[in-house]
Amino acid sequence: MKSLFTFFKISMLFVLVAAVGCKKEDVEPVDFSKFYRLKTFEVGVVPEQRMVQVLFQVTDYYKKGVSSLKEDDFIVTENGGKIDSEADLRVGRSSIPFELKTVLLLDITRSVEGLVPQIKNAAKSLINMKLPEQEIAIYTFDADTKLVADFTTDKQALLSAINSIPETGLVNSTNLYGAVIDVADLWEDAYVIDGIVDGSLVIFTDGRHNASQSITLQQAKNALGPRRAYVAALASPDLDENSLKLLAADNDRYFRADDVAGLEKMFLDIQSEIQSLSNSIYFLYYQSPISDPTPFMNELKIEIRDNINTAKDGRILEIFNSEGFGN
Repeated sequence: MKSLFTFFKISMLFVLVAAVGCKKEDVEPVDFSKFYRLKTFEVGVVPEQRMVQVLFQVTDYYKKGVSSLKEDDFIVTENGGKIDSEADLRVGRSSIPFELKTVLLLDITRSVEGLVPQIKNAAKSLINMKLPEQEIAIYTFDADTKLVADFTTDKQALLSAINSIPETGLVNSTNLYGAVIDVADLWEDAYVIDGIVDGSLVIFTDGRHNASQSITLQQAKNALGPRRAYVAALASPDLDENSLKLLAADNDRYFRADDVAGLEKMFLDIQSEIQSLSNSIYFLYYQSPISDPTPFMNELKIEIRDNINTAKDGRILEIFNSEGFGN
């Protein structure tokens, strides 16, 4: 009887394991290419034209910019009713002044002496990949912060500025946090319908802040505030990765090259990130069917077709006032 009971237990265990195994094999992998996050910057109206305007950004599951969406990819509803072709729904931001600003902050201290030509070539690769409207400023730092080139869209001027960076006689002092503080207020981000300013700081270093204990990581982070910073790190015995990741504020904005051969790819990856986020800002507008000028709060919902993101950031849900519409 005991052996029969044991056989029964073993048989049930086998069935359970087999069932679990079948379940795991039958599970379909999640297609994250259909996962979108939406973030609203501003909702505006032009009452005399009954125009509703929305400035927003779309990112994917990994919070990378999504730049390929068209009018047909969006589902827009107003007070529960779908906005159809009569509303002249458009997506495009050509009518909005746009500034894309990038600051290159390059560590040129004694620890990289002998590697400066490769660092310069890597920085040039980023410049050669720049968008036509992208304004780049170049700074270097050791004990002090030095302006190499002010903001310009002129690619040749930027490449010449990179060539002018000294390769010998470098200083053995890294004022990393002080340099970040020096350049942090070179731009102010703005994401409004009247004009967009989208900025990024790209920091290259192979070491740690060692110039002054009175300047701290927290002071550098406070100076940056919400501005976006990327860190391009070259592996070395002196590299302070923990602090650099905190400076980047997001692990996805921390890039590391294990040797000098990986510098160019690292800079190109950062430029690609800057471009995709810049191009993921959308301006959607349409003519509302509302023709009653009486003040009324209306619900606007924007979704992306086939989006598998069911969380709150998987759609835009906003309120706008239609006062003056139809006058």
